[in-house]
Amino acid sequence: MIRSVLILLLFQGWIAGASAQEAGNPFDLIHRLPQELREIGDASAPAVNPFDVIAHRAPGVSQTLSENKTEAFRPFSIMPRGGGLSNQLLFGLLVAMFAVLTLSVAANRSAVGKAWRSFLNDNALTQAQREATGLVGSTPYYLLYLNFLLNIGLFIFLVIRFFTLDRFNNAAFLFICMIGGSAAFLFKHVLLSIIRYLFQLDTEVGRYNFLIIVFNCILGLFLVPFNFMIAFGSESFYQGLLVFWVLGLVSIFYAYRSLRALNIGSKFLAGDQFHFLLYLCTVEVAPVVLLAKIATMQV
Repeated sequence: MIRSVLILLLFQGWIAGASAQEAGNPFDLIHRLPQELREIGDASAPAVNPFDVIAHRAPGVSQTLSENKTEAFRPFSIMPRGGGLSNQLLFGLLVAMFAVLTLSVAANRSAVGKAWRSFLNDNALTQAQREATGLVGSTPYYLLYLNFLLNIGLFIFLVIRFFTLDRFNNAAFLFICMIGGSAAFLFKHVLLSIIRYLFQLDTEVGRYNFLIIVFNCILGLFLVPFNFMIAFGSESFYQGLLVFWVLGLVSIFYAYRSLRALNIGSKFLAGDQFHFLLYLCTVEVAPVVLLAKIATMQV
């Protein structure tokens, strides 16, 4: 009797399982199934493997990124394009900058000679730094530094105009070059002031800061005649030769300044090699590499 009851229960359980399987799996995600398999009552539909991986379609943004359809960032794409900068306006600007140089030299003629001697040897640099104290002693160097900032901004504009075939020959781009160049050089002095305050290196950082000022003052004097020649050069061959020659001159200036600066920071190499290397990579090498990368990018 008991055996008959168990056989009857097993038979009813098998019938209930078969009917549930025909009704569909309650754990199936119907919206993930293909369109032709969503109809559960369709007897002709093939069996579905729950372990099959259905192809996923990426959304719009992900699909765009996966297909790499985004355009590369070009720094000069946001800059004002087009010509329009007349030679008369450029000549007037050069005359005004020459007037600033005249005022800088007339304020203290001896400052030019001291800056040149400081450019040549360390002893003259020490003496000039000792005398450039207070507003009266430092003002001539600041005026010469202003002349450098104006001329380096104009030089950057002329070089970019030469390599881009006058695509950025307008007053707005000239203003951006002059403001951007001045901000880049002044930011380095701000960074040196922060390092001077954090690490209490008044003597060494102050000497290096004055070395930068002196070298830039001398470089500004060299850039004045070359900016005139590059701006109004008639032949493209000689203009290009002059551009590369001045770029080489600027590179020699900064290579020589790096050697002089290494003499100032040489005593930190023994005890603070990591911090010296960190400063060298962050302040000296990284900006140059970044500018070189931007310059080589397609405009």
